[in-house]
Amino acid sequence: MAPKVTRSYKDDIKRRILIAAFKEFSARGYHRANLDRVARAVGIARGTIYLYFDSKRQLFEALSAFQLANLKTLLERHDWTGEDVAATARSFFRELRRGLPENSERMAVEMLAESSRNKELKRQRLLESRQMQDIISAVIQEQVGESRRRKRTDESADSRALREMALGSIALYNGLSSLRVLGYETREIEEAWSRTISLIAEGWKKDMRERTGEKAPASAPSASLE
Repeated sequence: MAPKVTRSYKDDIKRRILIAAFKEFSARGYHRANLDRVARAVGIARGTIYLYFDSKRQLFEALSAFQLANLKTLLERHDWTGEDVAATARSFFRELRRGLPENSERMAVEMLAESSRNKELKRQRLLESRQMQDIISAVIQEQVGESRRRKRTDESADSRALREMALGSIALYNGLSSLRVLGYETREIEEAWSRTISLIAEGWKKDMRERTGEKAPASAPSASLE
């Protein structure tokens, strides 16, 4: 009798397929990505992939959802209402980079170019970006709300402003990361990212003080999102 395939085994295979697919898409782009190579990387037959995903397109969409879930977890692990947002942004950047395969920026650039020609891919990438924007703004909204509840302040964060900040941070990260394709060093990009996010946070803090009538601290304002 064949051994019983457990749920945990299936989940592990699915996770490994997604990780292998991410590396394949990053290395070769969407159209040149080959599911045979994905299967070999996982150590399964190509047909096994279709037990989990009906098509290459569905695999790509599942990969998008997988990455969004990882992004949410990573965002929640960082305190964006702390005193040193630059350090928080730097830590976030490094952890995010560790989870990405080589040439992931190349995939992003190729996907953007392909989206200008492929309506279905454009739709999927826009949906992914909107979902990313929702995740970022929701996590920050929750953290800011919790911080202000601890201070017994009723004023809530402006959800529209948070969504605008979220979109700006996505554009900033994607734009800076794409510069690695041109030869910029990761260190340069990391510093530009953390410094810019810190400046955005300072602007947010100033805006919140103006809305609540809160006085600025005597010392130099910190880069916090409270």
